[in-house]
Amino acid sequence: MTVQAAEIPVLETKAVTKHFGALTAVNGVSLSVSHGIQSIIGPNGAGKTTFFNLLAGFLVPDKGSIFYRGKEITGLAPYEISQMGVGRSFQITSIFPNLSVFENIRVACQSRSKSRYNFFMSCEKLPGVQIAARKILSQMGLEDWADSPAKNLPYGLQRCLDIGISLATDPQILLLDEPTSGMSVEDSAVILKLIAEIAKLMPVVLIEHNIDMVLTISDRIAVLYQGLLLAEGTPAEIQGNQEVQKAYLGGY
Repeated sequence: MTVQAAEIPVLETKAVTKHFGALTAVNGVSLSVSHGIQSIIGPNGAGKTTFFNLLAGFLVPDKGSIFYRGKEITGLAPYEISQMGVGRSFQITSIFPNLSVFENIRVACQSRSKSRYNFFMSCEKLPGVQIAARKILSQMGLEDWADSPAKNLPYGLQRCLDIGISLATDPQILLLDEPTSGMSVEDSAVILKLIAEIAKLMPVVLIEHNIDMVLTISDRIAVLYQGLLLAEGTPAEIQGNQEVQKAYLGGY
């Protein structure tokens, strides 16, 4: 009888805890992500964004460990974690407003080029960078806006650009913090479709307040409540969980 080796999660936390003075923002959270879309939900102040900042290296846990493909990354700098393959977009759109849409993507692609420290080479001659940037522009549906300043994009397309910048860093897993925040129903549907396509290529970890969206798109859902991992499971399991309904969904 052949025994198959256990799958190593792409991203995993073990009893991660973070305090801010007397406040425990994240309290002993253990979670693993291997594929598909893992959504993280919870009321305001539940610790969702703090947890993301721990995963991406912007905060260091007081206790516990974080692993990427089985290798501990606890305490590494954000750029080190990014270079290993963990991509991150932020709740507040983070773009270069005065650069063109194409240049926003190109700069991110250039950050992964082996020639990025050759300060005497024209960016137009960096091997593969131009092609990679054009490919991501197409994936994001931004080709028609390539030469426009990023600040001229409608808000929904700015969010697409923000995700495109994250993809340009060549991640193996993507962390998205409220990608549909402040968006119309129509724009949210575009982002929803985009996330579903990205999830075919790599795992996606998603913070989102839109419960209908979460239940529709997610493979698994984790519920944080007062810093604790209250529940984790499939959308059907979370929807039927009495503790989740009482603490967050209000009998949804």
